[in-house]
Amino acid sequence: MPFDLHTITPARTSAPILAILVLGIALPAQANQWLVHTGGERPNRTFTVVDEDFINPEFNSDTSFKVEAATIYEAASQPDWTTANYHVDCQRKTLRIDLVQISPRNGALRRGQDVSEHAPADVIEHQILTFACDKGQKSSAQRAEEREANNDPRNFIYMGPISLPKVVDAAWEKLWVDGQRPAYSSDVSIAEQNAQVEQIMRDKDKLVAQAGGIAAQSQRDADALAASQKRRSDRLKREKEVAPALEEWIGRSEAELTDAWGPPATISDGGPVRTLVYRRTHSEFHDAQVGQTGNVAHFEKRENQFHCDLTLEFRSGVLEDYFTAGDRCQILWGPR
Repeated sequence: MPFDLHTITPARTSAPILAILVLGIALPAQANQWLVHTGGERPNRTFTVVDEDFINPEFNSDTSFKVEAATIYEAASQPDWTTANYHVDCQRKTLRIDLVQISPRNGALRRGQDVSEHAPADVIEHQILTFACDKGQKSSAQRAEEREANNDPRNFIYMGPISLPKVVDAAWEKLWVDGQRPAYSSDVSIAEQNAQVEQIMRDKDKLVAQAGGIAAQSQRDADALAASQKRRSDRLKREKEVAPALEEWIGRSEAELTDAWGPPATISDGGPVRTLVYRRTHSEFHDAQVGQTGNVAHFEKRENQFHCDLTLEFRSGVLEDYFTAGDRCQILWGPR
């Protein structure tokens, strides 16, 4: 009976299949390949792997991921193998497929058709979606632990750092030992086709680096937005008396503010943050008794002055936050 992830339990198959796939393979580190499905009846068996290194979040999302998978075919009427990018949406439980590469048995590599968003069409797509949604939300350390343990209850089997041509060889040499590997009829030699695959791997590594850069920038943007929202929440509580008048200045340039308010009392630069301090003064008058003649009291006007300093913090030339300190700040800096 062919090995099928859906019908064979881990207790009976994980260790033997793992030994078959890993023992005897000593290869340069190229891709952390996981076997996610193998099934079908001879001579129509398939063998599908996912490259863990190529699982990356889609831009500005933590529930959608891009993953690369390869399927190897036993049947002579099928290609030797295909690879594709699968864009999985873990909330909607859908996939979109692009960058399909087909390696026929009688010619050079060619591109396949993209496939629009859809629910998993078969067990292979279901396994790819399940694997991507599981691994995509885990840290690098968690993934490394799972590679080391290699005991996933869904029979996802870590094959090791192995290139795509060696994955194809492993399918035939370690699992389909009772099958007949179809011959190539192409003018392009196997060595040349393998070289083409290796070039694809190098191009893919560049895409991985680019995707990682995009993901890192997306995370930085998300962190900056979260920090900005927290600053605003803290500021509205702290400066509730003056915020209605000052909040509109957040995000505006230092030049705009100084044009409207004039030069500040002090300016200081502290690394990435530039600070401007403005002071406003409020006078209150009262009648103070200064003496008395008989029953007649004598008063004169007295002035009390109150100061409130407004500290403005600019980052990259725009106002990021503000603080008030002093007395009568609501009168001096609040709504008029």
